[in-house]
Formats: sequence, C-alpha cells, structure tokens
Amino acid sequence: MTPSLAAQAYLLAGDPDKGRIRRRGRAALLVRAAAVTDLLLRGRLTVAGGRVSATGRGPTGDLLLDDLLADLADEGPTRWRRLLRRDSADTLRSLELQLAAAGILRPHVTPVLRRKVLHLADRSPAVDARATVDRALRAPLSEVDTRAAVLTALAAAAEVGFTRRSSRRHAERLAELDGVAGSAAAELRGLLRARRAAIMAGGS
Repeated sequence: MTPSLAAQAYLLAGDPDKGRIRRRGRAALLVRAAAVTDLLLRGRLTVAGGRVSATGRGPTGDLLLDDLLADLADEGPTRWRRLLRRDSADTLRSLELQLAAAGILRPHVTPVLRRKVLHLADRSPAVDARATVDRALRAPLSEVDTRAAVLTALAAAAEVGFTRRSSRRHAERLAELDGVAGSAAAELRGLLRARRAAIMAGGS
C-alpha cells in the first residue's frame, strides 16, 4: 500500500522507535485537513466565496476520500472551519481501519487498564513519512513537490511530527512551502494553528 496524503499525515504521529501513535487528537484534525487538501489537489473540490464544494461523487481510488467526497457533496458549500472540524474523529477512525487492514497498524490492549490502543505493525511507512518531511525542509525548493509541501506545512501547523521549537526554527522554510502548497493549504494551516492555540489556552 502506498500511503495517501492523509495516511502520511497520520503516520507522522507514530513513534517508529516505540511503535506508538502519539497526539492522536491533533492527528485527527491533521488527517482531516490532509484529506480535504488531497481532494482539492485532485480537482474534486472547488473554492468560491470562502466556501468549499464537491465537484461530483465519482471514485477517487481511495476509500477514505470517496467517503469524504460523498459527505461533502451531501453537505453542499461549506466554510473552511466547519469543513475541518466536522466529523474529524470519524475520518480518523476510518483511516485507522484502513491502515489496520493494510497491516500498518495493529490493536494492542494495555496490561493494566485494558485499554485498546493502536501500535505500528509496520514502522517503515512512518519512517518514510518523516523522511518526506525532512526532504521538504532541506532540499532545494524546486525539488519539493506539492504533496510534500502540503504534508509538511500542515503537520507543522498541527505540531504533529514537529515541536514548537522546530516549527520556529523552520519558520522561513515553512512560509516558502506555503507558496508551493497553495492558498487552500495555507487556509487550513491557519485554522490548525488557531485550533492548537485554543486547545493550549483551554488547558492553561
């Protein structure tokens, strides 16, 4: 299985050394943003007047994207903020089922509280996703494709695979990647940053 943009985004939350998925709550919004952007890149969504609309319901070649596209077609023109937050937990669970079926994730029951958590059964896709981000941050900008730019910009905004310090360190490069990723990714990146700030403010 070649991981989709949403799957790569999710796998950035994986710890290849320990095999654990970390910051799953942040990953949910990131996955949703990556899936929406993937549909935009495929020309399956249009943007007009600050609202996003589906252009049809035909298959995309990815079951997660097919389901999301059908939902957006039913919803009609939707504002960015609602588009990002609506059903993000369902999108995350659908992706996790897809990754488990592909043998990338496996369920694990914790010995004390008997909680069911997900671990990486195959750690190489998580390593590859991290390598994609590293190349996007370090390679000449002309060698960075749109999908890698989108993945990196969104992940930094959600602080998945990034720390606040590393985001600051790469701030100039991330601004350049916004230009490669396009206006839609920049819009979603702004929403992810605002959501992260709101969560931090609530926690404090």
